Amino acid sequence: MSRATQLFKKLDKLLSKHETFGDNPEAFVEEILDNLDGEIKAIHDKNKPEHWAAIYVERDRARIKTSVLNKVMDNSSQ
Repeated sequence: MSRATQLFKKLDKLLSKHETFGDNPEAFVEEILDNLDGEIKAIHDKNKPEHWAAIYVERDRARIKTSVLNKVMDNSSQ
């Protein structure tokens, strides 16, 4: 399992521990980053292009997912 995949799995696990993030989900970012410190350092230490490529793709997936969910929510309020 690549370092990037390990990071994604742990991030998903940390996020799944919460039922809700309330009105301020950004408040959880630092706590989650702290919990991912080892995985982040490992990615930086290895500095492999394929790890960064995987991170970019995962980030883009998250953006697309956010856009889709926002549209679903917009459609429900009409």
